[in-house]
Amino acid sequence: MPFPLFQSFGKIIAIRLKRPKNQGHTQRNSTTAGHEGDTSIPTDLSNFVPAPMHSSNSSPVHPVSTDSQPGLEKRFPGSPSAVYPWGASPAREASDIAQVALPLVQAFTGIIPLVGAPMNAAIGGLLGILQVINRCDQNRAALDDLTSRLYGLYCHLCNAPPALDPLEHSRRDILARKLEDTSVRLKKLQKHRLAYASVTQAITGCSTDIDRYLKEFMVSSLMQSQRETHELLIISRRREEDLQNIEQSFAALSLSPLPGSVAPGCVTLVDATGRHQAISVNWCTSYQQLNCMLRVLFERDAIEAQIQRRYIEEGKYDLCIDEGKQVTLLTSHNWSSIEPGTKIVMRVTIQQGTSSLSGVDYQCHFCGAVNRLGARSVKYKSRGRTVCSTECRECKRCFQITRSLVNLRKQSSNSDSNHKTDAEMLLVRNFHVEQSEVRDVVFLPS
Repeated sequence: MPFPLFQSFGKIIAIRLKRPKNQGHTQRNSTTAGHEGDTSIPTDLSNFVPAPMHSSNSSPVHPVSTDSQPGLEKRFPGSPSAVYPWGASPAREASDIAQVALPLVQAFTGIIPLVGAPMNAAIGGLLGILQVINRCDQNRAALDDLTSRLYGLYCHLCNAPPALDPLEHSRRDILARKLEDTSVRLKKLQKHRLAYASVTQAITGCSTDIDRYLKEFMVSSLMQSQRETHELLIISRRREEDLQNIEQSFAALSLSPLPGSVAPGCVTLVDATGRHQAISVNWCTSYQQLNCMLRVLFERDAIEAQIQRRYIEEGKYDLCIDEGKQVTLLTSHNWSSIEPGTKIVMRVTIQQGTSSLSGVDYQCHFCGAVNRLGARSVKYKSRGRTVCSTECRECKRCFQITRSLVNLRKQSSNSDSNHKTDAEMLLVRNFHVEQSEVRDVVFLPS
């Protein structure tokens, strides 16, 4: 009479071993149906992993997710199988219990005569079947895990920021090719029988490769992050240097006198070209001292300095204090003390002969424009009244006209000194026209 324990396990043996032969193929395929159906791994990851681009012409990389890409659930079936609330399915629990209990039953059945040997062989066969089923489940779970990790690495690669240099571009191309090769290997493994030990070894090798790929990607990302941080530091330092230079420039401007202002203890000299220069008031104690200062000031090779130095050497210039409404001529006879802040104007003098001193129009020597003279625009030496300077309506040069009566019998045709170079016509901005009325004059050729 069989033992009750044998009877209970006999039922399990009957369920597992006495399967119809025509259903064996279907039962075997059910162990791998999760991987031999539609849930295949893509063999061409290059279609999904875009080649990294340089930052100069790259577009923003949009994050990749299964929600935004409808086809990714089928291509990367890394979702785990259905899990029961207690952690395992009833079939799996029954298999685990059988693998624990059957070796004990096999030990007891070995001593039973006649029935012991066939039952021992049946239990051994059942244990082998359960181990094959267990290996299939483990390989299936391992394939699911590898597929999920491969998909995660793919998402990391797609969501990575654009490559900033060719080296990083090359690293990502190599990684994309490796992922493609691993995807091909996983697809081939899904076509094999999951019960083979070689499949388990191949899955272990793929897992090791994916771990290595993930480490390489992390190292590459870290290197790029360090490079970006270094570049940001360089940009930040350059901005700080630019700000410091701007602050120094503003500080220098705040210390330097503004246009129209005079540094303490200095006077402003406006030369014949209209340039403003600050001169110490100590150089203005006398007319002779200021003239010496002018000669030193124009001892330069610049064209404007040469022109003004020539006028000084020829004595065709004068100095005045221009206060806008009043012009005071400075000479060695009526030199007065110069106060700091005074504006001294240097003018070139132009001698001009005229037949009448009553004209109210003046044609500019430089631009040829006709200017209407006001009552206070002309100074007559005989009257001695003060006048103001006038600005040409075309070239905006500042000039003053002084008229005097001169009786001459002969006058050279070039007495008005109208011969000027192009540089003078362009550079001279302040001039003084000294007009003289000539009576009974015979103009002779020069």
